[in-house]
Amino acid sequence: MLYTSAAVALLAGTATAFPAMTGSTRAMLKDLMNQAELEKREPSPVEKRDPSPVAGLLDPVSSLLGTVTNDLNQVIQGISGSVAEGILNPSDRRPEPGYVFQAPGPNDSRGPCPGLNLLANYGYLPRNGHVNFDQVLTATAAGFNMATDLSTVLALFAILTDGDIATESWWIGTDPTTNVGGLNRHSTVEADVSPNREDFYLGCGDNHHLSSRLFKRNVQLAAADPSKSFSMNVMGNQYAAYAAESKTYNPYLYYFPFPMIVSLGAFVFYPEFFSNGTYGLGGVPNYESISSIVGAKYDKSTGNFEYVPEKWPEQGWYRRSTPWGAVETLLAGYVDIYPKNIIVPGVSSLLTPNFNTTAIMCEIYQGINSITPLFVAGTEAEVAAATEWALNKLDNAFPAGTFLGCPVNTLSPNSPNYSGLYQNPSQTGGPLTPPASQVQWVKNNVYNRTYFTTAPTAPACKH
Repeated sequence: MLYTSAAVALLAGTATAFPAMTGSTRAMLKDLMNQAELEKREPSPVEKRDPSPVAGLLDPVSSLLGTVTNDLNQVIQGISGSVAEGILNPSDRRPEPGYVFQAPGPNDSRGPCPGLNLLANYGYLPRNGHVNFDQVLTATAAGFNMATDLSTVLALFAILTDGDIATESWWIGTDPTTNVGGLNRHSTVEADVSPNREDFYLGCGDNHHLSSRLFKRNVQLAAADPSKSFSMNVMGNQYAAYAAESKTYNPYLYYFPFPMIVSLGAFVFYPEFFSNGTYGLGGVPNYESISSIVGAKYDKSTGNFEYVPEKWPEQGWYRRSTPWGAVETLLAGYVDIYPKNIIVPGVSSLLTPNFNTTAIMCEIYQGINSITPLFVAGTEAEVAAATEWALNKLDNAFPAGTFLGCPVNTLSPNSPNYSGLYQNPSQTGGPLTPPASQVQWVKNNVYNRTYFTTAPTAPACKH
């Protein structure tokens, strides 16, 4: 099966935007491998970092939070009650008749994307969470008025890296029968530095449950903002704060081109797709809308947020009235979000205590994980063979138990009988079987629980 012209066009754009990912990659790899040979050292376990580096990076956000009361119940009351204004078309009210909320069952796949989870909970997508290309384009347009160009790009990469090309399908969480593949797979479409999910490494493989402590900070930032909402400015500050933490505590922070775009886009999606009404035209990204759509339920008894199934708010919700597409998302991401805390693609640990050859090598490996299948012309089988050959060559040059300098606990799982990168249609997943400590977290979402009440500075395998 040959790749479509859409993939070729998308790759041409990627190569133009990130020229270092083509001609210079081989030379960079050679230089870094030579440096690693000179150093002759094994990747060392991550040490506990002095919190002072991240404290400095967080100063602007900390000063904002310093103006907010510690009483979270009072904070929530202060940002509740705003309503959508402007012209609200009755045909944009969601859910539509015939689409009824139903909480996912134990065998239903749910993952890191709250929007897809919500659409499956209402039946806009198959409730079991196994979706295909056409279904996602139709559902994201119907539910959130996502433009076809944006949904096409996201669906294309999900199929190429997380799914089944033969059927153009994938799981929105992970395959319930194998617990591998799908959007939970790290280093592909799922990205580090997410609005309200922990990094794959720091979450010990849990990159898909809502993080209570991250959403709590998001709420506090909204309270500190004049808009008292999850505005673009607030989401930019949320990004800046978590990017600072990730650069300090995650030595395997992965921010290569496509996942980087997904990460920035996720922060943009909060005001643009989750607002009640059209953002900028009277629509408001208010607490009632955002908390319900991302599945954050405040527990007054604990002061934390419980993760519950994603749904539209009970008081009535209207999707945006005009489509929002790829160009708008890229512009907002790179103008309103990214400048608040720049992460250099391929060298995200730059100017942090984690900057060393091993960390850079790991990012390159994860970059290959995400990008390589798309740059090899030919059939699916030829892509798989070429990619496995390339990675095996690189792996032979590095210590046992690592993949190009990446400790095994930084990589997503794969079925035990397929160690290569690129999955075939019957076996989806990442580079290898995970360590035992991660197995419990690489499954589908489990709701009605609270996750991550404190910030992890090392892999939080108990949370």
